[in-house]
Amino acid sequence: MIKLIKLMIGSALLALSLALLIICLEKKNPEKTAAWLSFLALNPLLGMMIYLVFGCTPLKKSLFRSKHMPGEQLPALAHQQKQAFSENEIYIQESIDAKGLSRLLLGKAFAPLSRNNSLTLLHNGDAKFAALLEDLEKAQDHIHMEYYIFHDDAIGRRVQQILIRKAGEGIKIRLMFDGLGSRSLAKNFLRELRAAGIELQWFLPLRFPRAFLTLNYRNHRKLVVIDGRIGYLGGINIGDEYLSRSAKYGFWRDTHLRLEGTSVHTIQETFFNDWYYLTGEIHRDPRYFPKEREDGEMLVQIIGGGPDSHYESIKELFFTMLSTAQKEIVVTTPYFIPDESMIMALKTAASRGVAVKIILQGKPDHKLPYLASSSYFRDLIPSGVEIYRYQKGILHSKVLTVDQEIGVVGSANFDIRSFQIDFELSAVIFGSDFAEKLVRDQEQDLQDSLQITQQDLQSRTPLLSLQIALARLLSPLL
Repeated sequence: MIKLIKLMIGSALLALSLALLIICLEKKNPEKTAAWLSFLALNPLLGMMIYLVFGCTPLKKSLFRSKHMPGEQLPALAHQQKQAFSENEIYIQESIDAKGLSRLLLGKAFAPLSRNNSLTLLHNGDAKFAALLEDLEKAQDHIHMEYYIFHDDAIGRRVQQILIRKAGEGIKIRLMFDGLGSRSLAKNFLRELRAAGIELQWFLPLRFPRAFLTLNYRNHRKLVVIDGRIGYLGGINIGDEYLSRSAKYGFWRDTHLRLEGTSVHTIQETFFNDWYYLTGEIHRDPRYFPKEREDGEMLVQIIGGGPDSHYESIKELFFTMLSTAQKEIVVTTPYFIPDESMIMALKTAASRGVAVKIILQGKPDHKLPYLASSSYFRDLIPSGVEIYRYQKGILHSKVLTVDQEIGVVGSANFDIRSFQIDFELSAVIFGSDFAEKLVRDQEQDLQDSLQITQQDLQSRTPLLSLQIALARLLSPLL
């Protein structure tokens, strides 16, 4: 009996010590802290192990302290443009709000603003791969690809064979795969790439014991750079499911961008920064950053987010857009796990009379985030926020539009993981012409969706309510 009491007292002291440690380390994020304390209450040792793998903020800082290339160009260029803003010499004239947003991205995300860009909106996988395969075939100097998911399937093999053939023509090719998302790639698939002279790197591969420290930090980007002049980014990975060929998922709704112009230099810089982190190589050859030419007139800023930054750039972008909207906000995202500040921004916008609409998955590809997103409805819907569930298939688009003047397309979801943990890449596009194209797509998505009502919330079964509550408890950790 005495031994049992001592064991209980020891466990309680251990839990208390670990709780105090987490409170000290995660004091800036109360929701995250509360979730970790709940884990500790259930099982102190297991909770602490999971915390070290998935949540330790100081560990994140140590992992990515030396990620950036020496002499990185983006901060210097962003600083120059920020000074030009102060002297009214910058060329963005859309609105005061657009200027403020652009200046924020210059200061917090080191995202240079460029105007000589041409953009193509790629609606779903068919459009993306038709354009990408044609551009790969026409490559003259180099191809850089960085993907979270790259599958060894029909479209994956087709891309692979083009790359092997282009390498044989003397084109320099570098590939980067995420160690978790692309872990299913077969050895012979990779061997064939390397045999052709293609350079290949894994971003934080699952190698034990280091995987315990790196598992939670994923490269969620989906980018391509061809000859330093053509760039791709968005939500579409390399896999047959993105072409709606999967029997499991069926129709797949997604959005991607094809870019030409100076904005491609920022995508290139992002790729080389990640490449430097993995290899230590620094690439500054002018061939990778060809001289500017007049490809178009669109104003674009490319914003990268990730745990290597002192700022939560993606979150600050979204928050500012929500806070300055005057007429309409439309959010399209498969995974919706906002923190308290983002919930307040959405509710406040609706209270100001802004039409706020959120389009989410109706058919989930991951059940837990789907349930967790449902937990926010009771807070948002009474405030006037309209929430819709997409019914036509799997919704995977990541798009935000405000007042039909500014649009964001990229890899970032409207969730804590994209704000704080994963490496993301998005394009901010200024101008009503392109924003209206995005809005037309969103309007079609709304027609293919069902609106969630108060009656839907009231009709939840006790079991479903319990599942949603448990998923909400885990939401800061997803």
